[in-house]
Amino acid sequence: MNANDYFKNDEYWSKHINKDLEEDLWIDDYKTYFNSKGKCLDLGCGIGQYSKQLIKYGYDVVSADISEIALNKVKEFNENIVKLDMRNKLPFLDSEFDLVFANLSIHYFSDKDTKKLLLEIKRILKDHGLFIGSVNGIQGLKVMGNEAEEIEYHFYEYKDKQIRLFDASDTKKYLEDFNIIKIDERETIRFGYKKNYIVFIVKK
Repeated sequence: MNANDYFKNDEYWSKHINKDLEEDLWIDDYKTYFNSKGKCLDLGCGIGQYSKQLIKYGYDVVSADISEIALNKVKEFNENIVKLDMRNKLPFLDSEFDLVFANLSIHYFSDKDTKKLLLEIKRILKDHGLFIGSVNGIQGLKVMGNEAEEIEYHFYEYKDKQIRLFDASDTKKYLEDFNIIKIDERETIRFGYKKNYIVFIVKK
C-alpha cells in the first residue's frame, strides 16, 4: 500500500475505532485563549472528542476528517460534518472561520503539502482569527526506532504511513506567517503509549 493512502483508505480508524481512547483535553488548560464564540473548524476531528468540547465552549463547530468511520461517530452529536483530504484545497470560503482547531492532524504531510495546508488554513481564517492545535514531537523518533525511514528532514515513513515530527524550531518555522502567541511542549498517553507533542496558539 502506498503510504499516502493510509488515511484515505481509512486504515487508522478501521483499527482503532473500538479501542478506548484516553481523553487528553489539554485545551481546557488554554481555555482563556478561546473566545468561545463564532464558527470553528475542527480539522482532522477524528471521533470528535475535541469537537464536543468546542461545542461546550460555545462554538458553532464544523467537524472535518478524511475518515467516514470517524465522521459517522461524530454525527451522533454533530450533524455539521465534512469529509475532506487536507492535501487538497479546503472546501471553505475565505475568512469563514473564527477558529481553526487541529489536534494531532496536520503532521502527516511533506514539507510542500504542509506549507500549502497552512496557507489554506490562513485563507479560511477571519482577520485576527485563531489557529490552535498540536503536532507530534520529535521524541517520537525514539519510539519508531530503526523502522523509521527519513524521506525528508523530520518527515518519515513508518509502518505503511508517513509522519512528520516537530521540535519547537520546526513549529515556529511552519507558523511564521501567523502571529505566534504560544508554543508549549507536552506529553500524554494515547492507546497505552506515551506521546510527546507540541501545542501551538497563533493568530492571523
